[in-house]
Amino acid sequence: MNIDEAPAVTRPVGNDRIRVLCVDDHVVISMAMRATIDASSDMRCVGCIERADMLVETVAELQPDAVLLDLHMPGREPMAAMRDLIHEHPGVAIIVFSGSDDNETRRTALMAGAWCYLLKGGSGQKILDAIRAAVAQKR
Repeated sequence: MNIDEAPAVTRPVGNDRIRVLCVDDHVVISMAMRATIDASSDMRCVGCIERADMLVETVAELQPDAVLLDLHMPGREPMAAMRDLIHEHPGVAIIVFSGSDDNETRRTALMAGAWCYLLKGGSGQKILDAIRAAVAQKR
């Protein structure tokens, strides 16, 4: 199933849970991240989008506490969308989740305001721990 066909919000989420938005153009990765996040008792995936084109608007609508953001996808350049997101919604923690192990990309993302830079292929627990730490620092 294409993520664009799925509803943006799949279930009600209580205020006590960390709300996470996944942004990745690979549907399988988004589905895996949604499953990992939803399996955690203290957080829920409130939506997944495949492009950064509507990132700021989607965050305004879904009000996540954290965004898990891939930096390599079609459409709007994710780094530019991340900068706009930080400007419009400074309380949202951004965790870059990328397949690129390029030091320059990592440095640029962190200098632009990402809370951390995680490589795809890491453990689900490491991702969950990063989301928790980022949100705790932003709250």
